[in-house]
Amino acid sequence: MAPDALLASAMVIEGGDVQTRILGGLDWALQQRAKVLSMSLGIRGWVPSFVPLIQVLRQNDCLPVIAVGNEGPGTSRSPGNYVESLSVGACDENITVPDFSSSQSFQRNDNPLVPDLIAPGVNVISAKPGGGYQFMDGTSMATPHVAGLAALLRGAKPDATVDQIEAAIFGSCAPVPAGASNRTARGLPNGPRALGLL
Repeated sequence: MAPDALLASAMVIEGGDVQTRILGGLDWALQQRAKVLSMSLGIRGWVPSFVPLIQVLRQNDCLPVIAVGNEGPGTSRSPGNYVESLSVGACDENITVPDFSSSQSFQRNDNPLVPDLIAPGVNVISAKPGGGYQFMDGTSMATPHVAGLAALLRGAKPDATVDQIEAAIFGSCAPVPAGASNRTARGLPNGPRALGLL
């Protein structure tokens, strides 16, 4: 999606202590000097141990784009539910939020709602283990769309800061139909509009 981007990939949730492996992956991404971090994973609820590394990634000009989870309204996953993360929920082709897409409200002044926005996460074509392709649902399918947009914006405007990239993505969002704002926050991002805002 972003032809000028250098892709670094790591698997952190297969086997062993998952929390420790995710922490190791975050530290590895920091060492790689990643500018966009895409994480289609999370641990249900509020996990404070991820917060310091997510904050350090932001301080090092990396935008963490993270799936919010697939357990429905009133739930979310860490590290997607932190203020420092750009959390992603799912929508279908009609820009309707599916029942599985997590959403939650926190008692905080900054970004009280998660997800921050939504992206296509229903019937998304994905690689199949063993070869071939399959259709899949989930906020894990939606998250790479937004991470890819962030990477494209980084490529187009390499001097833009992480806060400017995030602000452009947020500013580009179109609200979804009335009544769903607590599940979608800002709505659906628009790539050309985000580029125009940088």
